[in-house]
Amino acid sequence: MSIKQFACLKFAILFLMVFSVVGCLVNKTYRKSNIVGAVIQDQETSVEIREELDKGGNAVKKDFNHPYYFTESGLINILSSVYYKQKGWIKGKGRRKLFRYEELQKIVPPIIDAFSMATDSQDVLVFSTSYKILLSDRQSYFSMFVLGNELHIVFSTIKSKKSYTDARAADRRGNMNKLKDPLDVKRSSFWALIPTGGQRLAKGRPNWLIIDLSSDLFGVASSADFNTDSVSAGSGAMAIKKRVATDKRFAEEKKKYQDVRGKLRELKDLRDEGLISEEDYEEKKRKFLNEF
Repeated sequence: MSIKQFACLKFAILFLMVFSVVGCLVNKTYRKSNIVGAVIQDQETSVEIREELDKGGNAVKKDFNHPYYFTESGLINILSSVYYKQKGWIKGKGRRKLFRYEELQKIVPPIIDAFSMATDSQDVLVFSTSYKILLSDRQSYFSMFVLGNELHIVFSTIKSKKSYTDARAADRRGNMNKLKDPLDVKRSSFWALIPTGGQRLAKGRPNWLIIDLSSDLFGVASSADFNTDSVSAGSGAMAIKKRVATDKRFAEEKKKYQDVRGKLRELKDLRDEGLISEEDYEEKKRKFLNEF
């Protein structure tokens, strides 16, 4: 065998090895999803309902606790308690609150709607923009779902700088296509989430925040009235707890939310037992949600 033939054979073997490795990686990381509905879509904000598909095109079973019914005050309290820190050579001082009030006012109502419509195999994808007057707008992209009695928020990017020079900048979907699926991202070199009271990070995933919904810190628990006598104005978590417990407007909204949620669960049981049709279930469900 000549040197030239040997070199060609060596190259062919190397090519096959690389191709095999890449093929294995593709199979291992296979993920295909389908957007089944959008609650809001514009150039700056999007809230979508998404399901993951297997290779046969069927929805992957997830066992999420969906539909789930948040109150507006409860979800605002949750997202207001999300903090992060900057990493890398440009570091900010201490922790930073992720969501601005104006941003929450825009994304919370459609997120609530999306959770009320999602099935146990669908998560909620949120693309949000935080506006700044003097600096460039910042964008965040994340997935949300309820598993058991815990809310999971998984970030692909936090406060990434919006590019106005990008030829697709005017196209919201074009901007989103440049972002990675939050569930495929494991960490970032530029930021990390900071859990506070009632929160924790998924193991090895500083971009994955898990929030205990059974805790009364965020105003979504189903427990009775809170005892405010033992609450001091110390930690941030205690301050949140005291504010939620003493907010009369929230107490009224919470009671209404619990009544509607109870009716919806009874309605779902009737449908599952075959006592009412799917059409009757959807009609009465819309009626209850409109009342809420």
